[in-house]
Amino acid sequence: MNWIKSNPFISTLAAITLFLSAALLFFASRGSSRYEQAKLEFEESYQGVTKSESIPLYPTAENRDGKRKTLNEYRQSIGELRELFDGYRPGEFEVLSPQAFTDRLKTANDEVIKAFEEADCTIPAGFFLGFESYRDQLAQSDATGLLDYQLKGLKHALLQLAEARPSELRKVYREAIPEESGESYQSGPNDVTRNFGFEISFKGSENASRKFLSSLGKTEPYYYVVRCVKIDNERLTPPRVEDAKFEKPAETTSAPDNSNPFGGAFSIPGEEEPAALPADEDAPPAKDDAAADDITENKSDASAGLKDSSRILAQVLGSEEVIVFVRFDLTMFLPTQELPNP
Repeated sequence: MNWIKSNPFISTLAAITLFLSAALLFFASRGSSRYEQAKLEFEESYQGVTKSESIPLYPTAENRDGKRKTLNEYRQSIGELRELFDGYRPGEFEVLSPQAFTDRLKTANDEVIKAFEEADCTIPAGFFLGFESYRDQLAQSDATGLLDYQLKGLKHALLQLAEARPSELRKVYREAIPEESGESYQSGPNDVTRNFGFEISFKGSENASRKFLSSLGKTEPYYYVVRCVKIDNERLTPPRVEDAKFEKPAETTSAPDNSNPFGGAFSIPGEEEPAALPADEDAPPAKDDAAADDITENKSDASAGLKDSSRILAQVLGSEEVIVFVRFDLTMFLPTQELPNP
């Protein structure tokens, strides 16, 4: 303490030097940590850039131009695809009053019933094209346009079914739409179509089922999408032996020749004798020929009872019909939206 007082300059210089050394050590340690942090960030950035440069679509000028060209081609292909489906966009619906829609519904129902009657196909009781709720009430005025579109699409499908000539139409179901109850339909941001669901159940031959399902695959004038098909055989038990129906052979009886009671063994005087056949030493005797003929006739008679001119398997396995349930959608394409520029 006395030394500090006696040497003020040296003690002050030593204190300043000690303080500066401590400050320098503190800032040096902080700078070292920041350097390590900067080095680590640089290495991470360098590795990221190196990895990005190795990928196929690194953002170079060449890749940018190629991507822009690809997006333009994709945009053009989407536009061409839109044009193919323009025919399935109904556009503005016809403004119909509730009574006008009911009149169209009754006319379409009579037309479909007549088509099924001409095809000898029975229809369920109370059939009304899946619009049974509108038999005694009018539709909402805001829903008549969509209901008329549904009516036309379902009518076309049922006429195709009548043309296939099934034996029985069992059920027709139409899925209700929100507009019928006063609600509004909200499409998704990426929706391009709106689907109206129908279900039809019928019974008919395999050919009739195939013909109707093929008609749903045709894309004119309505676009149908089959969602579910279930086919059951009308007959659930396997065929039995008793199911085979054999045809009885036709009985052929020839009238005996009574013109010559002696069977041609004698000649009548005044008539020319029949020319004698040349003798054949190798020919068997007449008795043996008759025996061979008897054996052949017996074989024919034995096999005649088992002969059947029809196809037995077709009679046993091909006479039953199939019961078909099909659920399909009538697809309506929504108005187009502008695509964003690439």
